[in-house]
Amino acid sequence: MPNTTPFWYLGILSAFSLLTFDLYQPALPTITTYFNTTQALGQLTLSLFFLIFGLSQLVWGPLIDHFGRRHTLQASLLIFFLATLGCIFSKNIEMLIIARIVQGFAVCCANVVAFSSSRDQDDSTDRARVISYISMIVSVSPIFAPLIGSVIFTQYGWQATFVLMALLSVFLLISAKFTLKESPHWQPSQESFLFRTSLASYKKILSHRRLWIGIFIITASYSCVMIVIVTASYLIIENLNYSPFTFAVAFGINGSMLIVGNYMGIKLREKKSLPWNIHLGSLLMISGSFIMLILFNIEGLSLITLVPVLIICLGISITNPPTFSLALSDYHQEAATATAIINTIRMTVAAIIAGILGSVIIYRPQILAISLLICSIVCWFLSLFIFEKN
Repeated sequence: MPNTTPFWYLGILSAFSLLTFDLYQPALPTITTYFNTTQALGQLTLSLFFLIFGLSQLVWGPLIDHFGRRHTLQASLLIFFLATLGCIFSKNIEMLIIARIVQGFAVCCANVVAFSSSRDQDDSTDRARVISYISMIVSVSPIFAPLIGSVIFTQYGWQATFVLMALLSVFLLISAKFTLKESPHWQPSQESFLFRTSLASYKKILSHRRLWIGIFIITASYSCVMIVIVTASYLIIENLNYSPFTFAVAFGINGSMLIVGNYMGIKLREKKSLPWNIHLGSLLMISGSFIMLILFNIEGLSLITLVPVLIICLGISITNPPTFSLALSDYHQEAATATAIINTIRMTVAAIIAGILGSVIIYRPQILAISLLICSIVCWFLSLFIFEKN
């Protein structure tokens, strides 16, 4: 049994990337008003954050494999801290967008470290269990972070949410020295780091069919998450005129479903294969999307209409851990680079899809159900072609 990093620390690392928008998401309409700007520009603080978050993993993955997890993570957290100061002292929406872009670049390293650490487990089912435990901890973020964020920005202003982010980055930076373990497959390299060498690794990794199927399933399911994230605050607060606190409660209930789904997935994988679980999860996603579409046609936009998002999230949390586990099956020393490829594609494509659909869904909410249904069908179709390693 390898000397692995504790689940709780990996979970906090991965949740940290979610906290960077969950904490301040309830304040997004207020931030838009504060800077006297448009909703479209306000949404860029989310969509561009995720776009850069996704692309930057192609940088952090090879750096982690070369320099090790600990030093690379600490450097990224220092960059994040400085970017967060930029958010706090932003004078206009353009400055905030730039600072958020730098935040996205820096914080994605924590996510790569967390999920690539699951590759320390050689068995695919054990690896999926680790990913589920990490995801359960991550799911606490959308339960409590919006509630905390709504209270903080209501009492102290939206800048206070970024102060909390800065403090969390300092905690993770210091604790990494004592808690984060290096991969058992990693050895300090005597050669200089060259991105040219990394390109050869990318070519090797991308030659595996199972990786591509996994990437497309994860990307389609994550697109569902991103579409909901980018549009939820505007639909609930602006269109339906609910308070930021009500939005935070609704988002918290959604996060609870992610925890339930990951726990169910752990139990289901004790009895059924990983591909079976992926197939089941994708069918749940289709069911939730179809129910939402029916509700939209019956009564239009309402909180009741958005309830099927819970079913979709249940399906996503059952589908993603085994998909991620199988996608990493062929990699040991390149685990961080493989993780970076998966996350880069899913984040980039999902951010583009959410960015395009976000501004449309605000004015035509029924498109939310249609887009979620399409992504869910893609997951189900591809789940028919993924198999465990022989």
